Amino acid sequence: MSTAFASNALRSATTIIPHRHIHSEIIPPPLTVPRLILLDRDGVINEDVGAPGVVDPNQLRLTSGAGRAIGRLRRRGCQVALITNQSCVGKKLITEAYLMEIHNHLKQLLIEEDIDAMFDRMYICPSRKEDNDPRMKPGSGMVLEALADFEINGEECVFIGDTATDMMAAKAGGVGLRMLTETGYGRGLMGGNYGAPISPVRINRIDYASNNDQAVLNGVVPFVYATNLAGAVEWLLRDGNDNGIPDPI
Repeated sequence: MSTAFASNALRSATTIIPHRHIHSEIIPPPLTVPRLILLDRDGVINEDVGAPGVVDPNQLRLTSGAGRAIGRLRRRGCQVALITNQSCVGKKLITEAYLMEIHNHLKQLLIEEDIDAMFDRMYICPSRKEDNDPRMKPGSGMVLEALADFEINGEECVFIGDTATDMMAAKAGGVGLRMLTETGYGRGLMGGNYGAPISPVRINRIDYASNNDQAVLNGVVPFVYATNLAGAVEWLLRDGNDNGIPDPI
């Protein structure tokens, strides 16, 4: 068990949440706020628009409270990095320059919601799946780059994503605390009828596998299941405040 999860066991007893196929339990947040937060883009920060992804700035819509959530993290002293596959560039649907325009618009939407909602770094993989790029999720390349750049180990980091590939990349990169959001593809991965409780829960085992992604999820448990980015951040910061004083690590 990772340090991030093990620390929770020391804080209080857990409560099992009954579900026919999903074994989960309520857990408290980590003892200390993670130093680095890695975020997927589509389905986590902005609403997922389906294949081939966002190819026009006008398609961007933030998930509820996303800007405020990122601002809260940065006020607590966390560093925030984007980790995103953007194969639309490799497929020549858009250029790298136009992707930059999309990201500039995303940054503006975030700032409009919360003045502190900024990325410390952005990691982008423009490759196609057939390129077998180790940076492309589920590969761990971008995660490892981020950990090295910020000089942080995986136990001081959390990855928040909405897909099985996000969870796989995080686990392969040594990230101890992995969080799946109900937004984007998350709810579908959890069987479609298992909405995240108001308070995030740790998923320990899934007994059904109606598709390959659900089977893959069993390979990356335990992970924490949250309603959305805002809900995940609320849980991570539950025992603190937003006065700009980070928790000690």
